[in-house]
Amino acid sequence: MRTNSQNLSFSDFLINPRTKITRTEKFLQRVLALVDFSFTRKIHEQIHNAVEGRTPYDALRLFKIMLLQEWFGLSDAVAEEMIYDRKSFQDFLGLVANDSIPDESTIGRFRKALVDKKLDVDFFDEVLLQIEAKGLIIEHGKSVDAMISEVPKGRKKDDGTSSRDTEASFTQKNNRTYHGYKGHNATDTLGDFILRTHTSTAKDHDSIHMKKVLDGDEKSVFADSAYQNKADKQEFRKNGKFYGVIEKAKRNHPLSSSQKQKNHKISSVRCRTEHPFAEIRIRMRFKARYRGLRKNEWHWRMVTAAYNLKRLVGKFFPAQKQAVAWHR
Repeated sequence: MRTNSQNLSFSDFLINPRTKITRTEKFLQRVLALVDFSFTRKIHEQIHNAVEGRTPYDALRLFKIMLLQEWFGLSDAVAEEMIYDRKSFQDFLGLVANDSIPDESTIGRFRKALVDKKLDVDFFDEVLLQIEAKGLIIEHGKSVDAMISEVPKGRKKDDGTSSRDTEASFTQKNNRTYHGYKGHNATDTLGDFILRTHTSTAKDHDSIHMKKVLDGDEKSVFADSAYQNKADKQEFRKNGKFYGVIEKAKRNHPLSSSQKQKNHKISSVRCRTEHPFAEIRIRMRFKARYRGLRKNEWHWRMVTAAYNLKRLVGKFFPAQKQAVAWHR
């Protein structure tokens, strides 16, 4: 396999001797210890199949850059700068003293290749396989929910056209107008891992995409009242499955005390699907960066797969053990 990566030199062992390990460095070390990145060889062969010309960057290194971008909410330009600046990022990427660092245009071209070949689907499935291989049992029930990803509304140009993303759309929630896309997730009932994803334009009602994040083998499904559907309810009950969707009160038909109690029990399970959204939006600093449904679909599937990897590390190394550490 042709790559331009270099082997470690003696100078690499002498540069910057430190005794303190930051939380970020420790996290990245644990990712390297837990995750098998051998799947990137197939990606490299699919993208860089020429035997002549300039030696390409290793897909392993570029793919790790994609993960750094998702974990830390980095644009291409900022990612390039951070790799130059942070030793922990260089170590994670396996960079040595004589290695060249991919620039932002190289990162962008690699992303385009991943998008065009739909390799985000393979990566998402690969992460779930590795999670199961680690002995982490994923529950058969699922909790379903969606998150709005806003994109700029665009501006009108002098010629009458607009710079607005034509595949994005408007929706309202809590008396506020949003413009963008929706990322739909199905998590296990413990809220640990995201099992399936789907991306739609923002105007679509959540309920019409519910079955796109289900595989039909679920023993139970939990969701908020936006997913309430009489036909789905009858179908689930007919097949002996639990339909845990919050009941809605209707005009002149308030909820009974038994319905309120049931809603409370369902909510105690359904609420766990909010945890991945909070992690992705706040700690991973997710925001929609691209135009068009396909690119946003790619982005949502990549960030959810990156979340699953982060959650995998958390399963083996709980948060209280991920604080700043010291060499002994």
